[in-house]
Amino acid sequence: MAVDPFNRGKHHAAVVVGSLALAALLWAAGYRFSRIIAAVPWFLLFLVLIIGPVTKIWPSINQRFEGNFPLYFRSELGIWFVIWSLGHVLLVFQLFGWDVVGFVVGMSAWAFAALVGVVIAVVLLFTSNIWAYRLMGPKAWKWHQSHGTYVMFWLFTVHIYDQTFLRGGGPTEDPLHLLYALSIVIIVGLHIGAFLKVVAHYRKHGKYPSGIS
Repeated sequence: MAVDPFNRGKHHAAVVVGSLALAALLWAAGYRFSRIIAAVPWFLLFLVLIIGPVTKIWPSINQRFEGNFPLYFRSELGIWFVIWSLGHVLLVFQLFGWDVVGFVVGMSAWAFAALVGVVIAVVLLFTSNIWAYRLMGPKAWKWHQSHGTYVMFWLFTVHIYDQTFLRGGGPTEDPLHLLYALSIVIIVGLHIGAFLKVVAHYRKHGKYPSGIS
């Protein structure tokens, strides 16, 4: 089963612990709270986006573990990505004295892209559950979640590009920004690799691998 709309308490707990561990690691590395609350959600989104292609390229991962691992962690990872992202947005609004209208009117196109991405994330949050799954049906729900996530990813990517390459007039030497750039390359590379493997399977067997519809 490639679609999993359920939310499990132990998965939420694991994601929270992992998120806080990453935050603690970044704090120990000397990053400010404002940077940490922006970094943690990005790396949660990174995990959401690589799980699918990784299991397509290396399907033995599903066979090695019980259940639907790691696919059944995507919902919880996505939910906490949104929660951390909202924390980041609220912190930005606080830094601007809660002048939300003034901030939105005067923001750069890159920042606006990120804000739209957060709005999409909130929509995905409220539909990442079994009730929305039953209402939309399996295929529509999967289309909604996957396409929304991809659009959101590219909106955040242009924001990261602004932070990494444009604002300072050249490539940053900040290791965190470089990790952002590397994670984007990894995500795109894995998705291309998974696509090519699915096409190769179809050309060889005349049908798509299980889980592709």
